[in-house]
Amino acid sequence: MSLDALGVSASDELVYRFFLRNPGAGAEGFEASAIQRLVGLRLLEIGPDGGVAATAPHAAMERLIEQRLGEVGGELRRVTAAMPALLAEQAAGGPIEHVERIEGLEQTQERIWRMSRQSQELLAMHPERRGVDPRVRERTLAELRSGVRHRTIVHRATLDNPEVAAYFHEIHRAGDRHRVVDEPIQQLVIMDRQTAFVPIRPDNPGFGALMIRAPGIVVTLIDLFEQTWRRATDLEPDDADPTSLERRVLELLDRVGKDEVAARAMGVSVRTFRGYVADLMGRLGAASRFQIGTRAKERGWL
Repeated sequence: MSLDALGVSASDELVYRFFLRNPGAGAEGFEASAIQRLVGLRLLEIGPDGGVAATAPHAAMERLIEQRLGEVGGELRRVTAAMPALLAEQAAGGPIEHVERIEGLEQTQERIWRMSRQSQELLAMHPERRGVDPRVRERTLAELRSGVRHRTIVHRATLDNPEVAAYFHEIHRAGDRHRVVDEPIQQLVIMDRQTAFVPIRPDNPGFGALMIRAPGIVVTLIDLFEQTWRRATDLEPDDADPTSLERRVLELLDRVGKDEVAARAMGVSVRTFRGYVADLMGRLGAASRFQIGTRAKERGWL
């Protein structure tokens, strides 16, 4: 079987297969660029002594399939991204403004909250968080209870504030899946994969934001979020107990055959339920729905 369809060239595959047969061998004699590519794909690991170890085949296949699915999803989003804008223009009877400047932090927050009431999915990245606004907490929890899907990436430095860390853990357990990064990130909010908000000045959000509806830019920002999400780590350790929401999704997947029935039982849309399933697959490292059940049982969640 060739790995070419999963993004691994024939020459790189030969290198991977060599170290699969010869764990701990040195990298001498191989092109450094090939080793770097395979390390980047998480197919090889270099130990402290310089020895090279190949990732086990089943784990390697899962990672390559996950990456390829992400790439295919990105391609599909690029193809379909123009549709919302075209429909909006049709409804408006003319062209709509694709980039709007919103002056000031208060006006930006008001616009985001007003639009979020009509949204089904919110993606966000926060490089810093200095405190917790009780109104933001209540609105976020209310959105999660109503079935709005949230995913959030935060910089690890934000967890140094105990109040902020406690807030992140609270809404994470309520369904706003949080991941943590050490690399620099920029403030970003994306709604329903159609509208994005970025600060006018990245070093000072108080100046306001640009609200972007241009499909090409929005898709690029979505891809940035998804790539960062894949590199980030879960806010809570993998061995932590599942949230009440995750338990409910697992129960329905185990008991109900159709997404429509499961979504109705939870009182959410089919799209929202499928988002919950995708989040659960990510947390469990499952490449398929079948693997969700297998891995959940391995952890004692079922």
